[in-house]
Amino acid sequence: MARVLLVFFLLGFAGSLVLAVEPEEVVGLEFMVGTLSGYAGGIGGGFVLASIFVYGAEGWEALGRLLAGFILGYTGGAALGASLGVAAVGSFFGVGGNLGLCFLGGAGGAGLVLGPRLITSWDFVFWFLPPAAAAGATAGFNVGARSR
Repeated sequence: MARVLLVFFLLGFAGSLVLAVEPEEVVGLEFMVGTLSGYAGGIGGGFVLASIFVYGAEGWEALGRLLAGFILGYTGGAALGASLGVAAVGSFFGVGGNLGLCFLGGAGGAGLVLGPRLITSWDFVFWFLPPAAAAGATAGFNVGARSR
């Protein structure tokens, strides 16, 4: 199953390269910055939502709320961070991309990782969420992209 996931992520990244219209040199940088900002957004969102969820709870309930808040915050923060990173790099280099599809692709990429994570006991899959969100955001941003 790990090989299938690796092939899935590689094909997703290759697909984002194919969809990039112009300029092609920026797509790899969009993906890299989107991945890094996805990790930053995920960790930040996880800590923020975990602290909000745990407020007022005690004992085991606090632990359960902490984990639920961190997982939800990490997922949403990674998708948002990856999308913002991709859009920022594209805009910085003068690429007029599709912002709506950028955020939709980021959320879709994050959702594709949550599926295997929820049906298996593989915890390491969860750390592939920001690269998957960045690949989706890169693909969405570059649909119909044009230089300004």
